[in-house]
Amino acid sequence: MKSKSKKMTRQKAHVLKNTAFMLGCALKSAPVSLFIIYFSYMAENIYYAVVVNVMFLETALSIIEGNGTFKEFVVRMCIIVLGKLLVDLIGYVNVYTVRIKFEIKCESYINSLIFKKAQEVELGCYENPEFFDKYNRATWVVDKSGFKRIIEGSAWTLGSVVSLVLLVSYLISIDPVLLVFILCPVAVVAFRVLKNNLELEKEKEMTPFEREKDYVRRTILLKDFAKEIKTTNIFVVMEKRFRCAIEKNIQAIKKYGWKIALLECVSDYFAEIIPVAGGFIYGCYRLMIAKDIPVSEFSVLVSAITTCRNKLNQLAYYFAMQQKHCLWVQNLREFLQYEPKIQSGSVIPGEFSSLEFKNVSFKYNENTDFIIKNVSFKIEKGQTVAVVGHNGAGKTTLSKLIMRFYDVTEGEILYNGINIKEYDLLLYREKFASVFQDYRVFAMTVSENVLTQEVTENNKDVAVEALKLSGAYEKIGRLPNKENSLLTKEFDSDGVLLSGGETQKVTIARLFARDFDVAVLDEPSSALDPVAESKMYDALLEGTKGKTVIYISHRLSSATRSDNILVFNSGLLKEQGSHNELMNNNGEYSEMFTLQASGYKEVCENEE
Repeated sequence: MKSKSKKMTRQKAHVLKNTAFMLGCALKSAPVSLFIIYFSYMAENIYYAVVVNVMFLETALSIIEGNGTFKEFVVRMCIIVLGKLLVDLIGYVNVYTVRIKFEIKCESYINSLIFKKAQEVELGCYENPEFFDKYNRATWVVDKSGFKRIIEGSAWTLGSVVSLVLLVSYLISIDPVLLVFILCPVAVVAFRVLKNNLELEKEKEMTPFEREKDYVRRTILLKDFAKEIKTTNIFVVMEKRFRCAIEKNIQAIKKYGWKIALLECVSDYFAEIIPVAGGFIYGCYRLMIAKDIPVSEFSVLVSAITTCRNKLNQLAYYFAMQQKHCLWVQNLREFLQYEPKIQSGSVIPGEFSSLEFKNVSFKYNENTDFIIKNVSFKIEKGQTVAVVGHNGAGKTTLSKLIMRFYDVTEGEILYNGINIKEYDLLLYREKFASVFQDYRVFAMTVSENVLTQEVTENNKDVAVEALKLSGAYEKIGRLPNKENSLLTKEFDSDGVLLSGGETQKVTIARLFARDFDVAVLDEPSSALDPVAESKMYDALLEGTKGKTVIYISHRLSSATRSDNILVFNSGLLKEQGSHNELMNNNGEYSEMFTLQASGYKEVCENEE
């Protein structure tokens, strides 16, 4: 019992804390709208609960019984009508203008918080299913209008409480015994909370399966997967996963459904039967047996009890819903409060002179093997360095460590002789320009994709020059809108769909559009043919004179142009040196290069 009591207290605290958090966000983003919403709900509750159900009824019945004058009746009716006009006017303004603007402003504010935190969290968070589930649930505050529901729920609750206090005060003035029947529905709150806890547990259990269903739905419609789906049997596998997720959700519904139904039944009993039947019977006793109240007072009494019952039931319902919606806010708050493991330092990085790995080892978590093992090397300013090796050798992980998407498990990485953990993270990354193997273009114009910022008169020519250096302008220049063409058909049916090679050239153009000290290119030519690759490297060497370039690839044709070559195998740095030095060593690099060269030679002979 004690544990349950503590759990209830903790949950109530969550409701209060999370509601307060949302109110704080609302005050920052739309304070005037928030005031109008609260005033509107309070006026509506007081008007219908007190003025209409008590004041109007009491006035009408008093006239029928011969008490009061017609003038008094007319005055009260004028007040009621004017009150109705005022409440409706405020309500219409609230619904059709204030609430719409309020929701847009608040959602924009919450989204800005989520976007900012999403930029701060380390890359590993996106590879953690538990964190990703929490991130998805955090977005429910916006996706499911949770913000609006919590604010409106709290506003309606406050209005209901004020009107309820007025009604209870009126009933107690008639007979304090009536308080027993009025407070009976309070027990409903406890039952609603228990029921809501079960619903929250059910939703939590269903979350990973809902995410799996959503993945299948999205993947089926994405162009990137269309060819594989249409030419293989993978759709059968995906459909099976989809149906399996549905089955798991059905099991969760069966597990919690009967308990939820039982609690709903019990809460309805306390909410409906006891207060209405008990209050009505007691009122009849006062009217027919004790004969100490008139018919008008009995009618008002019954109406007030019914209104109190409805208000208490609605309060119980809103409290339960508020608790449910506040769980979404709890996920949001936990997401926003998450402290990234990759913490920024304070040192401002100077002009690049060297990058050094000293006995670096790395693994993604404690339960996995080391991807990089005791690696040491140094890159000097102006060098072109090729990182080569078979797939799975740890090359891409190396680039992630350089960019500090992850921190090393052992050893240290030094930038100009200082551990990179001591540098301001954003300023450190600004020293690098990167092109990754899983390149992506955005549903924006070509220029915006190249510059990765707003296009202005001052920088639009930079985008064109960068496109020319990457070799992409040969294609882009033939488009009707050239560099202003919109990529993908996400928002425009006239959007441009580029081939894999052309898309990669656009992403490579980002490199030429930036002012950087070090370029990190991870498989930048994977989608290019050998001729295009050679041209790209010519442009790269020309456009990065005086810069430092780290080129990661399993294709060795361009390694010959590098000052230094790092050869990786199973996370170990096996060899390093120039092309000629490594060929003379007759080691792994020599074997790999000879095999690839013979493959190219064979292809050329077959073509002849």
